[in-house]
Amino acid sequence: MCWRERNGHCHGERFDERRRGWIITVCDIGAAVNLFAQLGGTPSAGGAWSGPSPVVGGNYDPGTMTAGVYTYTVTGVAPCANASATVTVAETSSPDAGSNGSVTVCGDGTATDLFTELGGTPDAGGTWSGPSAIVGGSYDPATMTPGVYTYTLTATAPCVSASATVTVTENASTNAGADGSITVCDIGAAVNLFAQLGGTPSAGGAWSGPSPVVGGNYDPATMTAGVYTYTVAGVAPCANASATVTVAETSSPDAGSNGSVTVCGDGVATDLFTELGGTPDAGGTWSGPSAIVGGNYDPATMNPGVYTYTLNATAPCVSASATVTVAENATNERWHG
Repeated sequence: MCWRERNGHCHGERFDERRRGWIITVCDIGAAVNLFAQLGGTPSAGGAWSGPSPVVGGNYDPGTMTAGVYTYTVTGVAPCANASATVTVAETSSPDAGSNGSVTVCGDGTATDLFTELGGTPDAGGTWSGPSAIVGGSYDPATMTPGVYTYTLTATAPCVSASATVTVTENASTNAGADGSITVCDIGAAVNLFAQLGGTPSAGGAWSGPSPVVGGNYDPATMTAGVYTYTVAGVAPCANASATVTVAETSSPDAGSNGSVTVCGDGVATDLFTELGGTPDAGGTWSGPSAIVGGNYDPATMNPGVYTYTLNATAPCVSASATVTVAENATNERWHG
């Protein structure tokens, strides 16, 4: 390609006083140029061209020919001598910005060199433009907006600037939240594990742990305490994310079931613990109408009624209690005459 500065000649074209010829500059990927049209004056048609490359059809084609001095010769009819003039062709190199590319990054990923995402063999030294300002030729998902980023190389006339794009797509980073922990009672209600995670975890993940997790809940009646892991699958190139909930269980106390006993007013002391039903845990305390010593009911010193056996619990379990109802029959007395 060339451009004109005066009728009949290319812009940038100049006359070479030393060689008495014209100089034109073309782009190495430009269209073919008619050499005859680059001659000054009023040259006769029908001459022949010679130069670094064979000239076909009187044209210089930068795609197939070598720049240099091309000579146009018109054969003279004797006694006239031959006449010649030259056109010196110079080429400027066109920039190569490569071909369009694309890249998908993770929202919490590291910076990506956009130049490496261009196709082909782009020339270095260009500039980037796009939705966000680009520093160092890299796309940083922490500070930048996805979209189309354009790489531009400025050309030396008559070549034109070249550009190619990299389309950046950003996938949201996965978030499983922060680790959590919970203590439950072994006879407590089911607990939602997701609610025990810290942060802002994404829904839709999967649970794994010592026991299969159904409905996202931990049920102390059927499951084993331990570390339960919540995993959210990442969309490539984002990696999976996981967080844990550590479940601890406290044992609930068993105070047994209510019982009753009837004693004689002059009978021996009765161990109240043995009057409870079921399989009560030892270590509790008794309360009732009379103070209880050693866990026994002594009809000689105590009043009948309801005596309560209580076992304290470790939170979140609650205390347990059961009762023994004591009835006391009067003693039989004999009168002597």
